[in-house]
Amino acid sequence: MLEVREMKKEDLPEVFRINKENFTTDAWSMEGFEREFKLPYSRKFVAEMSGKVIAYSIFWIIEEEAHLMTFSVDKNYWGRGIGKEFLREVLNRLKAEVKRVLLDVRKSNIRAIRLYQSLNFKIIGERKYYYSDGENAIQMELSFDDS
Repeated sequence: MLEVREMKKEDLPEVFRINKENFTTDAWSMEGFEREFKLPYSRKFVAEMSGKVIAYSIFWIIEEEAHLMTFSVDKNYWGRGIGKEFLREVLNRLKAEVKRVLLDVRKSNIRAIRLYQSLNFKIIGERKYYYSDGENAIQMELSFDDS
């Protein structure tokens, strides 16, 4: 069974490992993750299965918007619906605080785009040359007024 909870500093080694394995470019540094614990607007979550961290997400809450800064699932758990279950639970928690959620995703990351669309995110734009390797980002939005 999947348990969703707030991220703790003790989770960082596993969170960092998942991030590094899944993001070949633009992976976060350990310092970047540690810095999130000092930011009052940062909301951090992990998903655990049998006591093991298998997914994480970090959002920034700015006024009535949540911005998904980073999200990933351990590759060993891909294809099981864990990402969708995890994000659905996190979004339900954020719904009380914000009116909409925004994110950027690599244009080539069709798997992630489909996941977000299955959670009612809509494509709202494209950012040219957004990533360090020059790839464009697709901008997506989930409006809680619509859901």
